[in-house]
Amino acid sequence: MEEKKNNAVEKVENAEKSVDIVKDNKQQKQTRKKLLEQKRKERLAKKQERKALKEQVKAEREKIRAEKRIELARIKAKKKSEKEKAKASKIRERNRKQALLKEKRAERKAEKQRQLYELATIRAQEKKALKEKRANQRQKNKEEGRSYGGWLAAVISLGIVSLVLASALTFTFLMPSASDGMLETNYKRSFTNVVEQVDNIDLNLSKIIATKDKGAMQVYLTDTAVNSELAENDLSSLPLHDENKFYTTKLVNQIGDFSKYLNKKLANGNSLTKEDYKGIVQLYEANKMLKESLRRMMDEMGNNFNFSSLEKQDKRNVVLAGFNELQNLSVDLPELIYDGPFSDGQSAREVKGLKGNQITSEEAKAVFNKIFANKNFEKVETLGESNAKINCYNVQGCVGEETIYAEISKQGGKLIMFDVMGSCEEINFSFEFAVEKAEEFLKNLGIEGMKAVWTNLANNVYTINFAYTENNVIMYADLIKVRVCAETCEVIGLEATEYFTNHVERKVATPLLSKGEAKSKLNVNIEVKSSRLAVVPVGNSNERLCYEFMGELDGATFYVYIDATNGKQVEMFKVVEGTEGTLLM
Repeated sequence: MEEKKNNAVEKVENAEKSVDIVKDNKQQKQTRKKLLEQKRKERLAKKQERKALKEQVKAEREKIRAEKRIELARIKAKKKSEKEKAKASKIRERNRKQALLKEKRAERKAEKQRQLYELATIRAQEKKALKEKRANQRQKNKEEGRSYGGWLAAVISLGIVSLVLASALTFTFLMPSASDGMLETNYKRSFTNVVEQVDNIDLNLSKIIATKDKGAMQVYLTDTAVNSELAENDLSSLPLHDENKFYTTKLVNQIGDFSKYLNKKLANGNSLTKEDYKGIVQLYEANKMLKESLRRMMDEMGNNFNFSSLEKQDKRNVVLAGFNELQNLSVDLPELIYDGPFSDGQSAREVKGLKGNQITSEEAKAVFNKIFANKNFEKVETLGESNAKINCYNVQGCVGEETIYAEISKQGGKLIMFDVMGSCEEINFSFEFAVEKAEEFLKNLGIEGMKAVWTNLANNVYTINFAYTENNVIMYADLIKVRVCAETCEVIGLEATEYFTNHVERKVATPLLSKGEAKSKLNVNIEVKSSRLAVVPVGNSNERLCYEFMGELDGATFYVYIDATNGKQVEMFKVVEGTEGTLLM
């Protein structure tokens, strides 16, 4: 009995153990299932992370490729422009020398003709005296039948010789030389190129409007930017005054600048807004009007049009009239506000650096005479007004063959710009002397605190960029460009629009980053040569305190600007040697 009881207890215990084993197995299965699920989620997360990283790297590479395409296209366009300008400059110089040679030859021929004329006059007087003597004797000597036909023939022959000489001289002056023909060919090529590039802009803008693919849009925007730069270069090569092509150039520049802005926006992973598309459509319509006008000019001017005639400012000239009509495009241009040098927001900026009352045109002439008191002008006159960023009186002074054109601000009577007509033939002074002369000129104008930040030499002229400096910090928005002739070390030009537009007393913030921290943001391969603090203009009205680093990489010089607050790169320039001197691109 006891044995049966023990068996029953044992069975119960075995049953309980079986239940515990089943429970343990079930828990182990659940634990393994959870571990497997966790590992699967971790693998999925790592996969997504790798995918995101791959997409980021791809976007960065595409951004770099887009920037390289734009830079290469810009450099290519710049080189082409420099080559064309150098060629045109050589042709003009050759023409000038040939004109001087022709003038000297003409003077020698004229002197010889004068001597022949004096000799003919003396002979004529002698013949006249002889004729009178013979007339007195004619009645007595009728039987001899003498005449004066031989003398008259000699006089007529001398007249014919003189006429031939004069005709040959006139023919020499009127016949175009080979260089004149080459220059005319360059003008014609430039105009044809403008028409071609405007056609290409029209095509690319239409594609931008029609596509939704961001990659394709970036390609079209890059092409448009290049087309606009080439068109602007060819426009500048035409013998047109600035006032005749101002709005045409502005439209072309604005199209290119807006294209670069949109391309950069897409490269940074952003999408275009409705306002962006609206701006594209407006520029497309404005460019369409330009395209039609240029085509109409081509039809009207025919095959024998002389582009050199544009310099004469004849309003009946079909091309000049066409460009003057294009000034009306300014009414239809869209007001595009964006971070770019040709944004309409730029021209709408408040002029901060001009104080004082409004002056009259007579007072502007008095300011002009005071600034250039050493010139002793024979004539000083006002040539109307200019109403760009700063409203000015246009004043011109002439002394001998020298002409000085200047713009004097209506408010405060400040010299905004001036230019001396003429050219410099050789280099007699170093840039140190040129900088001293320019600094002296600025001080005489009452402009203090300026520092030379960039000097360029081209065509025997130093162009010196001065920026306002406060507590050893460069204010790049307050910029003045001064031109000094390397032959005479005389100041022959000034452009101070940016200075008077932006100059105010500033309170410069303390940088949050040290120079070393900012330097760590540079490419490690750049060998830094110098550094300093600078306030850099960004967009329409903003400024940033930056560290300016000048360094070298692979034999090239770079200027890099690092935000002193957040360490981000604000701008980078590369120094490029071209036919027009040393450029920042």
